[in-house]
Amino acid sequence: MLPPKLQEVVKVGSLVRVPFGNRRIRAVVASLRHAPRDDLEEVVALVAGAPVAPGPLIELFEWLAQRYVVPLGRAFGRAVPPRVRMKVASPEALDIGSAEGRSRLADYSGGADLVRALQNEPSTWSVRTLGGEDHGALIVEMIDAALRDGGQALVAVPEVRWGSATLEGLSARWPQTARVDSAQADNERAHAWLRIGAGAPLGAGGRSVVLAPAERLRLIVIDDEHHPSYKEDRSPRYDARRVALERARIQGASCVFVSPTPSVEAGAAAHSGVYRAVIPDRADERSSRPIVETVAPPTDRVFSHALHERMRDTLAGGERVALLVPARGYARALWCATCRRSVRCPACESGLFYDRIEETVRCSHCGFGAPAPDTCPHCGAREFRYVGAGTERLSEQLRKSFPGARVGRMDPDVIGDIDQHPGDVDIYVTTWIGTKPELRPSVRLVGVLDADSLLRRPDFRAAENTYQALAAMAAWAGPAGEGGRLVIQTAEPGHYAVQAVVRADYGFWLQRELEERRELGYPPFAELIKATGYGPRRQGLVERAAGVARATGARVLGPVEVVSVVGEGELEEGLEILIKADEAEPVARALRGILASAPAGSRLRVDVDPR
Repeated sequence: MLPPKLQEVVKVGSLVRVPFGNRRIRAVVASLRHAPRDDLEEVVALVAGAPVAPGPLIELFEWLAQRYVVPLGRAFGRAVPPRVRMKVASPEALDIGSAEGRSRLADYSGGADLVRALQNEPSTWSVRTLGGEDHGALIVEMIDAALRDGGQALVAVPEVRWGSATLEGLSARWPQTARVDSAQADNERAHAWLRIGAGAPLGAGGRSVVLAPAERLRLIVIDDEHHPSYKEDRSPRYDARRVALERARIQGASCVFVSPTPSVEAGAAAHSGVYRAVIPDRADERSSRPIVETVAPPTDRVFSHALHERMRDTLAGGERVALLVPARGYARALWCATCRRSVRCPACESGLFYDRIEETVRCSHCGFGAPAPDTCPHCGAREFRYVGAGTERLSEQLRKSFPGARVGRMDPDVIGDIDQHPGDVDIYVTTWIGTKPELRPSVRLVGVLDADSLLRRPDFRAAENTYQALAAMAAWAGPAGEGGRLVIQTAEPGHYAVQAVVRADYGFWLQRELEERRELGYPPFAELIKATGYGPRRQGLVERAAGVARATGARVLGPVEVVSVVGEGELEEGLEILIKADEAEPVARALRGILASAPAGSRLRVDVDPR
């Protein structure tokens, strides 16, 4: 019950403090209604002046709790910033429509239609950009159009830990942008979150920005929509792309997905007309691509003869070379010299790379790590062979092969050390982490040493991830007219994911990938749910989940045994099923009852929209 002193200041979505037993806890006001009873506990205090979940977000968080199978309180917990006791200034208006310069959207087919729609009607769009395009400039144009008559916009970008060119561009154009990304300190992020609740016109950040308290929302932009980091890995395990769509529907806003290589789901929706599409001119696509060569991977060394020649010629011309290596460390794999079997990850069965300095083995797929074994886990022999060069070993070899070249290395082992960030180098040796546009140097030759390690991953998204990764490397190399060249070492040069990059043809890849997905019943032709049981009663929990799912008409695959990494070197055994459903939410509602009745010591984890 609201005491008289709070009746004028507490609104729907306000964060308040209420009595709960012997404690006083924070709560979000979900509704205001007249209570005829006078024996209710009173709200103690208003915690934050700006609402953290204004009216329309109540429905969104209720939907979030239902779809992603979490308690309602946990869903609402995502509305509360890390710090709330602070004064929030009145929001500053954006300087809309005064940006000078040529329109970039006008160069795209459908770009002018997008601008008109953002001014007049809520709609959903997929914007497929040219590789290397400045997304910040495009998004500025969208915000200018959408907020011409007021309102608020939210912009989400992926993986902001090492910086974001899009966020920097938005902040340069509008310094009052409320940034809620993890690169900000907790107090700065919390202040920005509450500023959005108070009406700040523009909020930007990582995936959580799709939950920011913008009551007058007109536009949500998801930059680099294809990026896997939009999937949350902690409960509630929401997918920010799916949340953005639902939020835009609830608040009557436009939702725009931006990517040079849209996901299969976004590409299919644009192809079928569910989303409206903005695409580059075909001539522009071809002129922006580099020369792309596919060469067979050598059996006795790291570089093919063709790649070695391209590196030599590029260095001789005074240009830089970048080499993408599948794994960091000294060796990509540790093989027993006696039984000729590799040391595998006990959690996911992936190969383990060897770090000679730390004398450890680690899995780049799931993060498992342990001291390097003294004996073979299969036969007990003590002699190992180091197979395949990781970044550490390859850097050593390159310094010997090209003694006049400066070699820089970028991988998770050195990225935290600013002094070791490659700056003015001739050969840039990196894993995927160093290919982020904010980290990588300008180069003219990019060599992908092992594209097959991507293609052959046991994942239905393997071809999608391969195409997107190789297309990003092509954008890094730059246009052929400026000397850009991409060399891909692969044993499968005819694979459609590789050929689509050679042709610079997204549609070629999408058509063939959709055929594969349709036949196997994977997204966008079904929605996925993973249910994993842990503990001594996991068998029964998983069987119940499978039965409940089948009762809704869904298809169930499995169960299979899985091992999860729960700590540094700690593993937990589980049993997992994969559920394919026409719609995930009826299955999620049916599974909710199992969570509440799980036996002591056992649990069921439900992951909707797994990646």
